[in-house]
Amino acid sequence: MRTAPDFAFDSLGQVHLDRWSRGRVVLLGDAGYCPTPLTGLGTSLALVGGYLLAGELAAARGDHRAAFAAYERLMRPHVAASQQLPPGGTGGYAPRSALAIRMRAASMRWMTRWPLRNAMAAQFAKAGDIALPEYSDLTPVHPG
Repeated sequence: MRTAPDFAFDSLGQVHLDRWSRGRVVLLGDAGYCPTPLTGLGTSLALVGGYLLAGELAAARGDHRAAFAAYERLMRPHVAASQQLPPGGTGGYAPRSALAIRMRAASMRWMTRWPLRNAMAAQFAKAGDIALPEYSDLTPVHPG
């Protein structure tokens, strides 16, 4: 690490905001609700958020305030559940001792086997834990 020319160091963090919009600006994906790389759900959240935001903007027929409020109402419970860290939390992925590093390496080798397979499956199943509304019959409104 001390001699590596390409070493990088960063923190692991989550984004928790009281609101995801102000005026005509709305945050989506990691900008609004980054769950950390530890959850493995950042891309899923961004895709679901984009779908809901687009659908609610179309459903609100130009009323961005109503659309942003509906987007947040639908998305916030899903984000809260997705931000729950997997078993072991940050300590499982950013170990602080040689023993913890060896345990993490062993767990990575065993992720596809019982009992870790069930824990990993439960974590990634959160991506589908939202009932998405159908927006198929909406015609976009273009502000003039």
